[in-house]
Amino acid sequence: MAKGRVSAQELKRDPLMDQYVKTSGWVKDRSRPILTYITVAAAAIAIVAIIWLVFSRRATNAAEAMAEGFRWNDAIVANPIPANPGGYAATTEEEKHRKAFEAFDRAAREYPSYNGELGRYYAATHQLYFEPEKAEATLKELAQKDSDLGAQSRMALAQRYEAVGKNDDAIAEYQKLKAKPGNVPAPVIEMSLARTYEAMGKNKEAADLYFAIASNKDLRNTALGNTAVGRLTVLAPEKVDQLPPAEPASPLGGFGGGMPISVR
Repeated sequence: MAKGRVSAQELKRDPLMDQYVKTSGWVKDRSRPILTYITVAAAAIAIVAIIWLVFSRRATNAAEAMAEGFRWNDAIVANPIPANPGGYAATTEEEKHRKAFEAFDRAAREYPSYNGELGRYYAATHQLYFEPEKAEATLKELAQKDSDLGAQSRMALAQRYEAVGKNDDAIAEYQKLKAKPGNVPAPVIEMSLARTYEAMGKNKEAADLYFAIASNKDLRNTALGNTAVGRLTVLAPEKVDQLPPAEPASPLGGFGGGMPISVR
């Protein structure tokens, strides 16, 4: 054999060739299971991707459903409707509230895991204008929730009772809300209580609450504080002189520079 040439027998004993032969045999014997594993993995990835797309689209649709309700919530009422209203418009208040109710109700029913309780709450606040008994039932149910939504529902229910002259029921709900206010500001609850007491002719109870609100330095220069001072002037003018001096108004307003308080 010429110098430098490798015999077939020696080639067979080449470690690299031996490894190649062994690997080829192992792959050949297991090619079907490997392809099965790859197919299963690819299918699993595809399923996960499909599920993600479905949930992502559903979340988007749920958000759009609530947005439709808020568009009707913010709709203008005019008859005739302007040529370019700049948003949704209705010819009557009843039409606006019915459209808003329908949109929020649909959002709650079709996407309960996203919009369930919130959609029902907003639907009920509009349903009060044309089906008050059904709306009250919904708000009573939601008011039992130990959450911010529950507190807001109780506030809406109490305001409904106050608006229709069910003052005893309104006081009861405001007192429950005062015990568990959630995200409803305590001064707003106290103002509501004072307003209801005044409507009932319980001027002393109302004046005491107005005085407490007007004495709060963080509220004195807000709309809430000004309203309290005004009512105190009517009900118990002698208490006005007992109020602490008003501080300069905060340029940011609200609770000492926080979020402004809305007064009903």
